[in-house]
Amino acid sequence: MREPGRRVEPEGDRVLVRGRPLPGRSALRYFVVHKPVGMITTLHDPEGRPTVRQLLPPGPRLFPVGRLDADTSGLLLVTNDGELAHKLMHPRYGVEKRYKVLVDTLPNANQLSRLRAGVALEPGVRAEPANVRLARAHRERPTLDVRIHEGRYRQVRRMCEAVGLTVKALHRYGYGPLQIGMGEVRKLRAVASRPGGVARRAVKAGPSAPDRPHRRDDRRRPPRRRERNLGQRTDAGGFRASRARRERPRGAPPRRSRTRG
Repeated sequence: MREPGRRVEPEGDRVLVRGRPLPGRSALRYFVVHKPVGMITTLHDPEGRPTVRQLLPPGPRLFPVGRLDADTSGLLLVTNDGELAHKLMHPRYGVEKRYKVLVDTLPNANQLSRLRAGVALEPGVRAEPANVRLARAHRERPTLDVRIHEGRYRQVRRMCEAVGLTVKALHRYGYGPLQIGMGEVRKLRAVASRPGGVARRAVKAGPSAPDRPHRRDDRRRPPRRRERNLGQRTDAGGFRASRARRERPRGAPPRRSRTRG
């Protein structure tokens, strides 16, 4: 290459380095894995704990999109598509995450209402309104169905703690258009055979989703400006100047009001 800064098209150009061609781009792959409790969402752990790498197929390097805590089970998307992974994790796209949440006690109407309205996670940090319903009203195993569009650290657990509930088990069963069952632990499933496929629908369905709650803007509006009294309105739609303004010569200074002693 004799021209610095020349643009190369990977699909059509053939690039040689010291006479050897550069390796082509690996085919994009997408898999859904059901992560069990106790497994770390990383490819390597210095402490020797089990990682999701043990569930991945051989071949080009894959990486998980986002994270699930070690004590959380459920759906995890793994891919080698960095562009898609960035969009799925970016708050701008607001991809929906769906959870089954086992709590310690049956929540009351006030607790459910507060979760739906959005709760304070810490000083200055507030969770957006969430779609929350009571999926199982059993006193021994009360279960919530929680749907959020954010991805804050341990968000669902912190939301429940804010209203006085303790999470005993947390399972993510849905991520955008992707979904898994409860009995597919450690199972790996290919999402699409063509680039993007179903996985890219998660991005398209994000910010424009009709059921996504929005934050209420509590900022006060600026006070409305009062209209000046320009005189009487005429039938033609304009204003007729007051008598004092009509009698004052053009260019003369305004009259000063007399002060009483």
